[in-house]
Amino acid sequence: MQISEKKSKSSSQSLNYKYYIQKKLYLLKYDYKNKGGYVVMNRKQRRELKKDKNLLNELYSIIKKYLPELLDRFNNLTDMRNQSYIKYSMKVICVTRLFPLLCGITTMTDISSDYFNTDNCINNLSNICNEQLKELPYWETIQDVFENINIDELRDIQKYIIKALIRSKMFDKYKYNGYFQLVMDGSGLSSHSYNLNNNCIKKKYKDGHIAYCKYILECKLIAGNLVLSLDSEWIENEENLSDKQKQDCEIKAFKRMATRVKQNYQKYKFIITADALYCTSPIMDICNKMNWKFIFNFNERLKTVWKDFNDYIKYFNDCNLNNYYLDKNYKYKNQVFNIIKFTLNKKGKVTNFHYITNLETKDNNIKDIVCLGRNRWKIENQGFYTQKHRTFNITHLNSRNDIAMKNHYLFIQIAHTIRQLLEQGNILVKSLNIKIK
Repeated sequence: MQISEKKSKSSSQSLNYKYYIQKKLYLLKYDYKNKGGYVVMNRKQRRELKKDKNLLNELYSIIKKYLPELLDRFNNLTDMRNQSYIKYSMKVICVTRLFPLLCGITTMTDISSDYFNTDNCINNLSNICNEQLKELPYWETIQDVFENINIDELRDIQKYIIKALIRSKMFDKYKYNGYFQLVMDGSGLSSHSYNLNNNCIKKKYKDGHIAYCKYILECKLIAGNLVLSLDSEWIENEENLSDKQKQDCEIKAFKRMATRVKQNYQKYKFIITADALYCTSPIMDICNKMNWKFIFNFNERLKTVWKDFNDYIKYFNDCNLNNYYLDKNYKYKNQVFNIIKFTLNKKGKVTNFHYITNLETKDNNIKDIVCLGRNRWKIENQGFYTQKHRTFNITHLNSRNDIAMKNHYLFIQIAHTIRQLLEQGNILVKSLNIKIK
């Protein structure tokens, strides 16, 4: 393939075209001029590209563009250290924790290793923090600070990030009738043979084995392919909970989270999407009280409703579209909702999807509602799976200290948001599928 040399005025364009003129290029840049196809690059040139491109600066440009107050907010976190012995500002501490996460460094000790603690990184972080650094903070210094950060202050930063992105109008096209979609789901982070911090969820197996687990409930804002953490609530017991007392659970955590989300985002309208665990009258009451809409997976957990619906669609259907079944205005206790079934036949494999919703449902919008319901899998695939197995390793708790552990987790959520802004907005990185390290 013959590729002609092109000149560029800007440095970013120059970078894009640096390897464009070489033969046998591999997945470097989408060919916009010809509206299709990628130019290609060999392995050596791929290595040179990773070395040549300053991804720390690229990440910083994302922060400056979308989250201009972020670093100042880090600096305004309450500092519990003795002021006489402070060598690094809160901004430097937080930036030194955040940017390794953005670059795929998931353990605290690696921050102080030769892998990240290089002259180039020190210079870059000095410029980012606008402070002259001779060395980066040692990982134990960061750990000491994280043990004393107020988690509510970090939640305020998380709130600032989401509101700043919403106000930029970049998510408006993903609204449904003025509503943003929030997906709720719980996930296990770690399992121990001992009760870490005396607040783990106790799980007893049939063989008598007991495990002590750390669980989290996540609330993610869905905007196209972006899955952004809007709020996080730990599922944990009170200290020294007796066997006769009930443990904490996902539903209790949702009730706590719902109050905080409503308080923090009063002006916004949300569609809450979750699995069949949430198909209960108390949860629907909460959504109605908050003026939220809901779409919940539906199964045999509600035995009477399940039987009534399947009996109904044998003879009636409130929808005229093929493969869609609807029972409108079903009354359950003090609730009124619509029940939907969608049958997908893909290469001979039939899959049924069932949902209940308080959204008005008709022939002209039932497909959209089903698509919203199926978005629930994004919290598993683009959310938990990515954070556990690809980039951030959230199953590594980073600290045994309860406060530090939770603060590290929230920093991971902040880092994941920024990484998604980079990966979705940077064609070069997305097409190369570079794991930034």
